[in-house]
Amino acid sequence: MLLALATAVLATKLYPWGASFLLLLPVILERNRWIAVLAVVSVALAYCSIWQSSRLEGQTIVGSVVIDADGKGYMGLIPVCSTKRGVLTGSFEVKWNKYKCAVPVNVSVTGTPLDAFRRYMLSNLSKLESYPLVAGLVLGENLPLHLQEQAIKAGILHIFAISGLQTTFLLSYLWAFSRNRSLVIASGLGLLFIYGFMPSVIRSILMYFVMLSLPRGRSITVNGVAAVGLVGSLFDPLFLTKMSSLLSLIGAGAVVYWGNTRWSQVKTGLSLIPANLLFFHSFSLLGVPTALVVVPVFTVLYGFGLVYALVPLRAVGLTVDLIGSSLLSMVNVVERLPSWIAPNFSSTEIAILLLGIGLAIVLKSRLLAVGALILMLALPPKDQIVFVDVGQGSATLVQHGSSGVLVDTSNSAAVLRAVRWYGVRHLAVIISHDDRDHNGMLGQVRRSFQPTLLEPFKGDNVCFGGVQLAVMWPPPEFRGTDNERSRVVYTPRFNGLITSDIPSEYLPDGDYNFLTVPHHGAAMSQLNLNASVAVISVGRNSYGHPRLETIELLERRHIRVLRTDQCGDIVLDDLGIKCTRGLERSSLGFRF
Repeated sequence: MLLALATAVLATKLYPWGASFLLLLPVILERNRWIAVLAVVSVALAYCSIWQSSRLEGQTIVGSVVIDADGKGYMGLIPVCSTKRGVLTGSFEVKWNKYKCAVPVNVSVTGTPLDAFRRYMLSNLSKLESYPLVAGLVLGENLPLHLQEQAIKAGILHIFAISGLQTTFLLSYLWAFSRNRSLVIASGLGLLFIYGFMPSVIRSILMYFVMLSLPRGRSITVNGVAAVGLVGSLFDPLFLTKMSSLLSLIGAGAVVYWGNTRWSQVKTGLSLIPANLLFFHSFSLLGVPTALVVVPVFTVLYGFGLVYALVPLRAVGLTVDLIGSSLLSMVNVVERLPSWIAPNFSSTEIAILLLGIGLAIVLKSRLLAVGALILMLALPPKDQIVFVDVGQGSATLVQHGSSGVLVDTSNSAAVLRAVRWYGVRHLAVIISHDDRDHNGMLGQVRRSFQPTLLEPFKGDNVCFGGVQLAVMWPPPEFRGTDNERSRVVYTPRFNGLITSDIPSEYLPDGDYNFLTVPHHGAAMSQLNLNASVAVISVGRNSYGHPRLETIELLERRHIRVLRTDQCGDIVLDDLGIKCTRGLERSSLGFRF
């Protein structure tokens, strides 16, 4: 069963040629071919969903869909995502390449009784001082960004959001008090609609149903967890493509594997480190000890929080706030700890670490794991520039190995993801000028990573951890508008300009490999330089960015245009430039 699940995950992740992995399953599982059939069905559903969605990319479809509390639903096999909940009727645009779903264009919304019940629970919880924390724990509401970042550093983010842990708590409470299988099963199905068809909720409820069906004295195995993963695809065709699904299955498998052995919670926490590295490119050194303290407290808080959401008794509310405030105080202390508490790693570093850990486990040699760590630390530093997809804003990461200089932070949390994803462990920040779409996330970046803040002017050279930059504008004594005082940063390693919102007449002349188009592609009066590539950092906006005349001007100058709203993150390195969404790497014909 575990082999079938692993094969199905590979097949769905490597669409479409990954289906070839399924060919050997019926032969390998000759005595249990029904397992192979289950894997094939789960992959077939995923492929049909992906094929239909990608085929309709950019097209508008019309119909009705039920959006659950998780903000997701299906119109046939086409996934739909929306911030609106209930029954949505109208038109939807398929944006598979960007969002992996269709989004509402013009819809009407009809509420459902379960949605009204959820709103009633949220209304009760909103009376609490610790509402953001308790609402996230009890009903899976999104945590405020600063709480998410604190929880990441503490290594307990997975506990704050609704997960298998909470649903298992509730079903366990019901079983302990009622011993009624029908009641527990009905309650589990109700939770799917109240919480939404979140992967972790689907997994935990299915697992609990399996455990209830087992004869007395028997317990669920790792193969049982794998079976739940395959069956989950029948509820959600894209179940095995989602990071949250795989994390939930890995976590449940670790819990089941270690069972009641000595130090099982510690072993489970350590088992999740490779998964955190793989999916988040980071892990917290505090994760295991913090979870040992926090999980028992969360068990109590969840129980009292659920009672208060249903019946808002004052005494219960005071108890919830007492526990919740204590937890928030503890997490606030974690925020002041140095950023190395939660180190970040690049894809190459993670591949070496995971390979070393895997070989060490298979060959039972700890030296292999140590060797992988030494090899990772000995890697030659890689130079690259990442134009981060932050929507309508700007954030450019200039990187040398694990050191990076972030030119602007945008106002998007995507910049926090980028710092982690590209393995930056030593960070400096240069803010070009005082606009929220360029510096709005600075406060959170400072709290999360404690970067070095730099304020260079024209003629200054910046050297940070191997990153070399030169500032071309403005002079220290220059007085002008906010945009006119925008910093223009030159990257000698890649011969390019990062221009922020500078008017085009202030751009330095010369021949460059790349430039970022000023002011997100706003109208340019002139362009007195040459470049191979122009990068436009832009998102949905009401300003008409990028302007058509600007695009035409660049194309007349034979400058290739790449946009973050179409490409996602744009990465420039020694091999060329590439979009990270939808397009393949292409060489620009210049050398560094």
